[in-house]
Amino acid sequence: MKVGILSMQRVINYGSFLQAYALRRTIERLGHETAYVDIKKGQQLILSANEKSSGKTIKVTELPKRIDHVLFKKHREKLFREKLFVEHGINTPKEETELDMLVVGSDEVFNCLQKSPWGLSLQLMGDTTIPAISYAASCGYTTLEKLNEIGVTDKVANALRKYKTISVRDLNSANVVREISGVKPQIHLDPVLIYNWNTEISKEECSFKNYILVYGYDNRINNAEEISAIKSFAKKHGKKLISFGVYQRWCDRNVLCNPFQLINYFMNADYVITDTFHGTVLSIKCNRQFATIIRESNKNKITDLLSRFKLDGRAVEIDRLESILQTPIDFSNVNATIDAERKRTIEYLDTNIK
Repeated sequence: MKVGILSMQRVINYGSFLQAYALRRTIERLGHETAYVDIKKGQQLILSANEKSSGKTIKVTELPKRIDHVLFKKHREKLFREKLFVEHGINTPKEETELDMLVVGSDEVFNCLQKSPWGLSLQLMGDTTIPAISYAASCGYTTLEKLNEIGVTDKVANALRKYKTISVRDLNSANVVREISGVKPQIHLDPVLIYNWNTEISKEECSFKNYILVYGYDNRINNAEEISAIKSFAKKHGKKLISFGVYQRWCDRNVLCNPFQLINYFMNADYVITDTFHGTVLSIKCNRQFATIIRESNKNKITDLLSRFKLDGRAVEIDRLESILQTPIDFSNVNATIDAERKRTIEYLDTNIK
């Protein structure tokens, strides 16, 4: 079949790129032809906060070791728009009419209250011109109470009922879907966890050693107490603090990389400190000793993720950072869970892509 991947692949974010890529490759390994589909704009519930890049041309290979925050973001945007989007077919999307069905997901495709260029896109919610299923979709911080407050609950519910079947990736999303639509969704892991990255990362090298990988949105880890605790831990254990792909002004180095290099850097890190969902996902996938700082905007999905792997203790209470990072994780149970969930994912996709 010709299957469209309707996701957030155009968002300049490593996690967004990797989850869309992993879902697409997983479906291709089931024998289907795939292509990305762009999101149709809908009702704007929250004003977009998109930032436009300057027209200045910068060569990624000229990136210095230390770089200003704004310039770093411009380099990253150039890497995604002019290289990754071209190489992986994101810049050549298909229309729904050219395809047999759609798979919507993963990422926060059901989070209609987030700042985005598309707002409440009913296409993401299931109102499509061809048969559609979702996979590991997330409502993010969108809740039933917020939907009722804005007055779009019925509109979202009617769209969700048009899906052939619904899969989400966290309990909050499952509760929202069930409460407003009456549909009981399945819960699956994010595609980054169930995909085998051996082919992609075998081409990458890691030239860094003896480091703590820091992964959070640009400058979001900016609390003085958090920074002090992280730097004290690094100094005590003789590690360099390196932020890969995103900018943290207090780290020893900020390094631009492609998404597959990022996975390799996770695999070779001595420790990981993150405050994002996909930073936590990659830490689990790469079997790293990690600590996650949970924010109000991502607590629903991260607490659910940690709970599913019985890793609740990796959530940071910053005064316990040393204890958390020095407590080893039994990854045998974690990996057994991933293996079992991978089988469920393949069964779900193989059964419903018809």
